[in-house]
Amino acid sequence: KLQLLKKIILGLKVIHESELTHCDFHDGNILISDDYNEIYIIDLGLCKPIQNSDDKIDKVYGIIPYMAPEILRNNPYTPASDIYSFSMMMWEFTSGIPPFNNKAHDVELILSICEGDRPVIIKNTPKCYEKMLGFRPFQKTNIVIIENTISEWLRCVNEYYKLNGEDEPRYEVPNIDNQLKNDMYEFIKANSVLTLEQDNISVLQTHPQAYYTSRLLTEILYQNNSECLDCII
Repeated sequence: KLQLLKKIILGLKVIHESELTHCDFHDGNILISDDYNEIYIIDLGLCKPIQNSDDKIDKVYGIIPYMAPEILRNNPYTPASDIYSFSMMMWEFTSGIPPFNNKAHDVELILSICEGDRPVIIKNTPKCYEKMLGFRPFQKTNIVIIENTISEWLRCVNEYYKLNGEDEPRYEVPNIDNQLKNDMYEFIKANSVLTLEQDNISVLQTHPQAYYTSRLLTEILYQNNSECLDCII
């Protein structure tokens, strides 16, 4: 999963370095090859140039749980909005289910997200991983730092398994500081435990009004526009 996250963030980084924002970033727009070696970010039709980020949004498309609060309040798309969407995908990787799958994707959820509601971080998620799930885009770390952090986690975990396999640790991974070492052991511990947590969560029934394909949301956003504009991100 760390390998997939790294590939996804690298793809998003390419988009941002091209001075674009994706504007509809969610797991449905990620294609993964059969051997898991390649990922493709698709549906770039809504991409906008970053320099045009001050433009007001005429039509809003997306999947509500993956949309940053400022977008739900009709503020312009920014790279930070894409990073918020990425953090929702990170949450999905730990839980095994899409965010807010037990709620109707309606005006009430929009207001709730704008007021600070976020998916509950599931038990046994690594503490270091939780820090990346800030969910608030203006506090979110630079995409280069996110990429570097995930790369370091991946390097350490891969080196650990190369030295020790699935057995109890006998060999120390060289050239890592104490923080990285703690992060590495959290991932190794969570690797099996999170699978059990996901099994428990996956039995939850999806709400019949939970929608995980992009749709035009302009009308639903403005059913209760004044309340959402007044709420705090």
